[in-house]
Amino acid sequence: MGHGGNVIQELTTDHREVEDLFAQIEALPGADEQRRVLADRLTMELIRHSVAEEEYLYPAVRRYVDGGDDLADKEIADHSEVERMLKELEDCRPGDGRFDTLILRLKNAVTAHVSDEENRLFPMLADSCSADALAQLGEEVRSAKEHA
Repeated sequence: MGHGGNVIQELTTDHREVEDLFAQIEALPGADEQRRVLADRLTMELIRHSVAEEEYLYPAVRRYVDGGDDLADKEIADHSEVERMLKELEDCRPGDGRFDTLILRLKNAVTAHVSDEENRLFPMLADSCSADALAQLGEEVRSAKEHA
């Protein structure tokens, strides 16, 4: 998928890519080692995305959005839970029941987080932040992901 645009477009593209990785993992047979490769790629993408959001998106939410501190704190707590599951997943192999359980729990947590961002946080940010500021944040997020 093509990246670019403002911070909301950039992060929404990431969300679709992560959803696609979950679909690829789920489409493969349980013990297929390609699932481990995809889970490692998923982990890398989620970490890069989280680092960029925590470095740039959430400070902007705190600055521009009414009630932004509480919103940002909730999103960061979501990240912590996802990171804990990713750490657990590192020790699992495809075919191990824990692998499937963690993938499902991870997918549910990420899906809820994405839904919250796209349906609540992003519209609030778009309403309270200038187009130029959103574009600048998009550049900063892309740079942060490249260096994460």
